[in-house]
Amino acid sequence: MMWFGREFSSEMPSNSRFFWQAKGTVAALEHLRPSAQALEARDVTLAIADDVSSSHRLIVAALAGGKIIGDLRLVATRDDVVIGGIQSVFGSDSLSGHYALVRRRFRLPRYRRGTALLLGAANSDNYYHWLLDSLPRWKMLQAAGWREYDFLLLHGRPRRFQDETLDWLGVPAVRRLRCSKNFVHQFERLVVPAMPFTRQAVPAWAVAWLRSLVPQKRPGPKRVYLSRRGVGGRKLLNEAELLAALEPYGFLAVQAENLSMTEQAGCVGSARFILAPHGAALANMVFAPPGTGIVELFHPRHKNRCYENLAAVCGHRYACLDGIAIERKRNRRLEYTVDVAAVLECLERMQLKPAQKWGG
Repeated sequence: MMWFGREFSSEMPSNSRFFWQAKGTVAALEHLRPSAQALEARDVTLAIADDVSSSHRLIVAALAGGKIIGDLRLVATRDDVVIGGIQSVFGSDSLSGHYALVRRRFRLPRYRRGTALLLGAANSDNYYHWLLDSLPRWKMLQAAGWREYDFLLLHGRPRRFQDETLDWLGVPAVRRLRCSKNFVHQFERLVVPAMPFTRQAVPAWAVAWLRSLVPQKRPGPKRVYLSRRGVGGRKLLNEAELLAALEPYGFLAVQAENLSMTEQAGCVGSARFILAPHGAALANMVFAPPGTGIVELFHPRHKNRCYENLAAVCGHRYACLDGIAIERKRNRRLEYTVDVAAVLECLERMQLKPAQKWGG
């Protein structure tokens, strides 16, 4: 008898419609009780990490009857105990009162026999979080010996960059399973890797591994401006003025969302300077050669240090500038402008001259 998956399981509730809610929590994968909650747990820190003195352990655990809640929101044991430190509760100091645990949401149960490997982070439909939070988990899964599997679990929203990188990794399309937010997905065996690093602290091993994935490297532009022109939110209103001022410096303006992963990697693979408003496309700095100059433009009310930290790990030179917020009634798009003269001054401080002055 078929039941939302490969075979019906008597373990599933007779009423297939229910409101799921967590029945408990455990702080992290390494705190799971052997046999009761986990079939096995493997620490692959020594196998792949460059800083084994870090307190962040690279654990890969196999759960009998493990569950994925919604579109990779949470990981739970078969008894609905949510595991901290991963997915939506990643980075939370305390799970008490976390929104993802206290709300009850209507979900349908689905059960599948076989082995499922969790790859995608909770927000892996975003390019940055796919590239840095999700993909390095594949290296962890491989280091733990999980080369045979029936399903590779992905976010419910399809993204071209996901499928392209999975092609690089040799993951068959028939094994890619997208988890819908309307279900509790339960598996005979669920293999769960920890997040590859603490929040915003990307390790050198992940950067080196990501660089090794690019299938073909070709010469590209030396100076790149990554535009957010085609992306909603945080619109840089005077971008045309900025691009006109950058023309003597030889910058190539690109919209990363229009490019394939291979094209994005190739675009920055030879770059010696990258200028960009804060956004997911700036994660492509991992493909740039060490020593590349990075200038990040911020909306003054939308700032974090993720790219400053990433630039340090990549061996890049980094600077940032705050823009000027544009205040409008009923406007939630965080529009802003930048002081173009200040941007050019920043380039000069980073020893970047107009291209015609030095012939390159």
